[in-house]
Amino acid sequence: MRQYSVFVFFLLAICSFNSFSQSGDKEALQDKKAKIQKEIKLTNTLLQKAKKEKNQSVTTLNTLNKQIQSRKDIIQTLGLEVKMASIQIGNLKQQIQETQQSIVTQQELLDTLKREYALMIRHAYFNRNTYDRLAFVFSSQSYNQAFKRLRYLQEYSRFRQKQVDEIKLAEQKLSDELLALKRQKVLLIVAKNEKTQSLESSQIEVGILDSEQSSQKNLLSKLRKKEKQLKKELQSKQRLAKELDKQIRKIIEEEIRLAKAKASKESDVLALTPEEQELADNFTSNKGKLPWPVERGVIIERFGVQAHPVLRGIETFNNGVKITTEQGALIRAVFEGTVSRIIDIPGAGKAVILSHGDYFSVYSNLLEVSVKRGQSVLLKEKIGTVLTKTNTKESITELQIWKGSEKMDPSSWLFQAY
Repeated sequence: MRQYSVFVFFLLAICSFNSFSQSGDKEALQDKKAKIQKEIKLTNTLLQKAKKEKNQSVTTLNTLNKQIQSRKDIIQTLGLEVKMASIQIGNLKQQIQETQQSIVTQQELLDTLKREYALMIRHAYFNRNTYDRLAFVFSSQSYNQAFKRLRYLQEYSRFRQKQVDEIKLAEQKLSDELLALKRQKVLLIVAKNEKTQSLESSQIEVGILDSEQSSQKNLLSKLRKKEKQLKKELQSKQRLAKELDKQIRKIIEEEIRLAKAKASKESDVLALTPEEQELADNFTSNKGKLPWPVERGVIIERFGVQAHPVLRGIETFNNGVKITTEQGALIRAVFEGTVSRIIDIPGAGKAVILSHGDYFSVYSNLLEVSVKRGQSVLLKEKIGTVLTKTNTKESITELQIWKGSEKMDPSSWLFQAY
């Protein structure tokens, strides 16, 4: 079963290699792996804490599901590394073969040049008296013959020097080829080691994945035995979410109405001052680049319609993304803006709404708030701390992003929120 799992994940990785190689390189692949490993480290910390607290909740299941998906991503990434290493090994072997052939050719050329030069020197030595330069020139029958003999001696001298230069050039090229061969062999060893390490790491990751999937199955089984309790908890969460949504929408509509009245315009969109328009444009241009509302966190529930992880046939709708984090984690602004309103909902903590021109970011499930209404905040400035449930010790915050009265998917705005 384990070998089959390795085969399946490596097959998927290889199939996706071509598309990846078009959009990234080895460095990008390593960066992606490092990010996933960092995420796994955090989810593992949260799961270990849940295990210590004996917390068997839907949040724990969602965190485990996220960790399993991250583990699969790691296996796929390692598969891509193996594929890249295999291609590199093939290329290096071809280069080594070509370099070795070039060395043979270059050595043959060098030997030929040296033999020719040796014959030339030998010939000059045995004829050194006969071909004395002055006697050879002055024994000419005419001026024209003397000129030609002088030119011959000059050309012969230049030819000998040219032979020397060609020998030096051939020796240097041969030395370069030998050095290139050594480098290629070193790179080949490195590529083979990388391939071996990636294969071994993949086998380890698959073993861990099998264990996590077993834990997932056990936890799911236990949670399904608490169906009535889970439905009751879900109804409570939906009621609080509905109340929060109602208040957020009311506040945003009021902002739009006040802006319209101030600008004396009749429009369905938020009327903006030039400064607010610039802020909104900057917010738009930073899509996919916004920092997370927490320094360390994992998205466990995404935007929109979601199938309940335990209750069959039940779907939920999230107005934003829910991020699990550590107890006492600071909540920070994802963009510069102004505190539009602070909401306090009994049973759901506090929420802060920041305006960014005609965009709004909402941070909910806060224990305490460190900003005031009308206050300007900077990028990543602290606006509060996350609320931790007393019974489950879970620390979850929700981020929502609105454009006017339209809800948007925050994961498409946050940096690398895949």
